[in-house]
This record gives sequence, structure tokens and C-alpha cells, in this order.
Amino acid sequence: MSMHMPFSFRTIVTIVTLCLFVLPTTGVASMTVQEEREMGDKLALEIQRKVDMINDPLIKGYVDEVGKRLVVAAQDGRFHYHFYVVKEQEPNAFAIPGGHIFVTSGLIRLVDNEDELAGVIAHEIAHGVLRHIDKAMDRAKRLSLATLAAIIAGAFLTKDPRAAATLTTGAMAMAQALMLKYTRENEVEADQKGITYLTEAGYDTNGMASFLKKIYRWQRFTSPEIPVYLSTHPGVDERIAYLSDTFAASRQSHSSSPLISGDLKKIQIQIFLKEKGGAEGINYFSSLLRERPGDVNDLYGLGSSYVLLERPREAVSALSEALKSSVNDGYVLRELGIAYFQAKEIDKSIPILRDALRFFPHDTTMLYYLAQGNQEQGRWDDALSFYQRVLALDAGRVELYYNLGVVYDKKGLLGQSHENFGLYFKEKGQQETALFHFKKALEYTQDWRKKRELERLIKEYGGKEGRDKVSYTPHSSLTPDFY
Repeated sequence: MSMHMPFSFRTIVTIVTLCLFVLPTTGVASMTVQEEREMGDKLALEIQRKVDMINDPLIKGYVDEVGKRLVVAAQDGRFHYHFYVVKEQEPNAFAIPGGHIFVTSGLIRLVDNEDELAGVIAHEIAHGVLRHIDKAMDRAKRLSLATLAAIIAGAFLTKDPRAAATLTTGAMAMAQALMLKYTRENEVEADQKGITYLTEAGYDTNGMASFLKKIYRWQRFTSPEIPVYLSTHPGVDERIAYLSDTFAASRQSHSSSPLISGDLKKIQIQIFLKEKGGAEGINYFSSLLRERPGDVNDLYGLGSSYVLLERPREAVSALSEALKSSVNDGYVLRELGIAYFQAKEIDKSIPILRDALRFFPHDTTMLYYLAQGNQEQGRWDDALSFYQRVLALDAGRVELYYNLGVVYDKKGLLGQSHENFGLYFKEKGQQETALFHFKKALEYTQDWRKKRELERLIKEYGGKEGRDKVSYTPHSSLTPDFY
């Protein structure tokens, strides 16, 4: 849902600008779905490098779950949709080509219920399904290279707020005229398409209008400088009116107990802590508890604040109290299990984390704690299983290769141990040490497919200089000197 704020404007301008550099300039008709996918993947990576992302599996998993329900309703098999959370206090959301949807932490904190969040995401999915951004690219070609360079320098994809000053008045005016026309033509279409997705997914479609009312109030009282942007868009008040008319004309019946993807209030608490930090969280939730003693969400927020600051004893106290009133609460169990781990009470931590894992089976944070806890207690098979599950979900987590190397060594599987140490040092850029471990792995490996892969890695790192410098003793066991 394009929220008509400078953040959203800069985002879309930069998206279109970067598209021009990675795609042919022959117009929309020449852009295939595959080209859009490839370009979107590159651009998504670029955005993630340039802005602060929230990758906490609890928060991201919740947004993923809402998004997946709506993608099923959209029935768009052309793209594999991805959902991201940007650490940004201004409420906003945007789509880029190829099925990549970004929402800000400020937006998630602003919504009152999951229906409102789903309304935002459904609108952005509709932009993706309708390929609105690609359709704007033909107009974007008219920008000169100088203007494009100015936009890139000062637009959204930078963490330096001073960079915005590099945008000249002429460049900004041209970009606004170009891109706001795109939004004016497409916002209503995305709203209408989004409503159908909400209905199919079982959400209350009134959530879309109620959130627009909320963002309208937010804009009026916190963003007085945006009327220039709104003047060339369908105004939020107009959108509220026609959406309300649409809902009045076709009321949908909804279950009194609709399927929800998670506990929004606790997700909002976690986002608050990501934005504000644990110390402010302690002050805030302690103050709330003085007003409403025993409130489960406030106790959860206080306990989570202590976990964030690694003060486990106080965390255990608050979270245990919360669990008395909210028995079998996966969110509370998750933080309580982590708190016990921080307190080095592994015997208490592991069963609680296993219990919480029933609610969040893909939570890499809990899986990693479980792997480390079992490793510390010498349960090598369990530790290996949990590390492998984390790796399957988060292959970019380099330290996992080191952890796996240690556990395989403890199990006496030296080939796998050396291979994983090699992969760890490869990712760390320590080529000589990586080469040593790959050669050691080759000694112990019997599988011919694995041998071929190791030989490829050795050839990659085994130049003359590397061979001259690296020596090893065949069949020696691992020592701390190697890692």
C-alpha cells in the first residue's frame, strides 16, 4: 500500500532507476517474467544491503505467514513471493518487480489487527500480480542519465540522510511528475484486486479501509509537508470513501473466530524492542505494569527486554509470571527458554525451547539455541540435527559450518568435520586454512560425488602458492590450532 510519504516516493523512484540499469531499454513488451524475476532478485539484495532490515525469525515468520495466505489467494504462479521487514519507524510498504514485498516496522506497529496488516500486504501483492512497476518503466526511460544519477545518489537506497540533498530541484520535480502519474493510475486497481485476495484468504476486507483511516490521521498530525505528494494521487480520504462504498455494496460474512497467523500484540512488542532497545523497554513496560499489574503482554515485554540485555534472572521472573496467566503461550515459552539458556540452566532451557518449537517450527533462533544446548550437554546427534535444520533455513549463517565441524569431530566423522571447517574458513576469506581442511576432508571421504566436489574446491584454492605454503599430517586428528 503506497502510503504517500517521502519514504515511499524515494523508494519507488530508486526502484525504477535501478531497473533501467539492469534491464534492456526496449520497453515493457520486451520484459519477460524471467527477466523480471532476475532483476527483482538483484534489486532485493541491493535494498537489503542499503537499509536496516529486521531478520528476527519471529517477526519475519509472522509477516511471511500473512503473506503466504494472501499469495495462495492471488494464485500467481509466475513469481515466488518474498516478504521483508525494514527497520523504519515511518509506516510504509512497497513492492518491487519479481514478487518482493517490503513493509516497515512502523507500519506493523501502527495496525490494530491482522486484518489491517493483511490489507496492506494484499494491496502490494496486487501491484506485483498486475506488474505495475514494470509498466512505469517505459515512462522512466525519459529521464536523462544526469537526472538518474542524481536520483540514485539521493534516493532511498542509502543510510546517509544527507545524501537526499544531492537531488536537484529539477530532478525531483521530474521524478515526481513521472512516478506520481504511475500511482494515480494504479492505486485503485491494486485496492480492488487486493480486496479479492483478502476475501479468499478469510480476512475481513474492512481492515483495508480502517487502516487507511488510521494512516490518514497519522499523515494529518505527523506529516504536514506531504500535500504536494498527495495532490497528484487519489487522496487517502477519497480512497476511504470508495472502499467503504465497495464494502457496503458487497458485505462478506466472516467467521467470529477467523484463522490468525500469530499474536500481533507480541510481535509489536518485539518490534518496539528492535527499534527502542532493551533499556527503554524495561522503563516502558515497568511503567505499564504499575498501572495494570499482572498484564500478560506487559510481563512479556518486560521479560523480553531483560532477555535482550542478557539479564536472565530478571527475565525468568517476569516471564514465569506471564506464563501463569497464559499457559502454553508459545511466545512466552520462547523467551523463557532463551532466558534459561542465558542463565546457563541448559537442563531447564532445552525442554522449554522444544515445547515452544511446536508453535514456531522454523524459528532459527530457537533451533540454534537447541543445537548449542545439546552440543554443550554432549548430545551430538541432537545437536547435529538442529544445526542442520538451521542451515537448511539460513544457509548464509557462516558460523554454522564451524559448529558442524566441531560436532562432526566429536562424532568421529573427520571427513565431514574437515569439510565444514573448510567451508567456514572459505567464507571467512582464509584461503590457506580452507585449503588445508578441504585436503584433509578428501583423505577421509569415500563418496565419489563428495570427492569430486572437494577436488573442485581444492583446485579453486590450490594454486602453486597455496600448495607451497600449506602442509598437513595425513590422518591427524583435529586440534585447536586448526580452528
